[in-house]
Amino acid sequence: MSLFSLFGAGGKPARPWFESDQLDEHLSRSGFDPATETFIRDFARDGAAAIDLGDAARGLCDQAIAETEGYFVDGVSRVQDAWYRSPAVRKLAAWPEVRRLLRAAYGRDPFPFQTLNFRQGSQQHLHSDTIHFHSVPERFMCGVWIALEDVRREAGPLAYLKGSHRLPVLTMRDVGVNTSEPSAEDYVRSYIPRFDAAMEAAQLPLAWAVIPKGWAFVWAANLAHGGSPIQDPGSTRRSLVVHHYFEDCLYYTPMHSDEPDGQLHMRLPPDVRTGWWRWPTRNGRPARLSRHLIAAAWVRDRRRRPAAL
Repeated sequence: MSLFSLFGAGGKPARPWFESDQLDEHLSRSGFDPATETFIRDFARDGAAAIDLGDAARGLCDQAIAETEGYFVDGVSRVQDAWYRSPAVRKLAAWPEVRRLLRAAYGRDPFPFQTLNFRQGSQQHLHSDTIHFHSVPERFMCGVWIALEDVRREAGPLAYLKGSHRLPVLTMRDVGVNTSEPSAEDYVRSYIPRFDAAMEAAQLPLAWAVIPKGWAFVWAANLAHGGSPIQDPGSTRRSLVVHHYFEDCLYYTPMHSDEPDGQLHMRLPPDVRTGWWRWPTRNGRPARLSRHLIAAAWVRDRRRRPAAL
């Protein structure tokens, strides 16, 4: 195997270390402490792993709840990008220990680009983030779910299929959508049934992320996950989801892309840590972006307005 197949032109891994065949070699030469190596091996085995963010993070959880509680009125179930207005959400989203562990597992520096706050369980259908957010090279994206209060099984915690991150990434072309600009209707009509069938055929064990306040649950881009049913209708499951990309990649929305034909619906994501755009690059070279995309990103970040959904 050539070095170029393991590393990009800039010396960064072409595939996340925890998903590569060279994981053991990576760990042997990296000199990580036992806790970091355990995190990476758990991540490699299950596609998910938990992190105790510590007492300082637990102290921010109540503040994050207080700063976002006012959005949850008139049927609002989630708040996107509360980090624009909530200092506590922003601090949790950019937590240094999460950054350190993700960098160790992926071999590239991560940056948070989106936050979602929930008051109750989402009960969301099992899905993979690789149809909503993806990258070139592939799989350099992940989710981090932070418990703002102790999570109970009755409250509908995050559910996932262990090991499903190792399955092939399913694209719109794979499910028979042969158009340069797939639509949301194509996703519902063609993608979801094929995804469900693939998960059923895989026969993987279902597990739940029942974690304490101030812990984070990290999942890989291709892990099948969703919200389990709420068994106690009056319960809360206050939590914060943070989506991360990684340095020196192209960022795009696969649901509206045709990857085999090179038609990518590009993204210009913000970096929650700095507040600035993170321009997509490939091997250090900036990508060309449309004026429309740049203008939309400028308006988004000038308004700095969370979306109550």
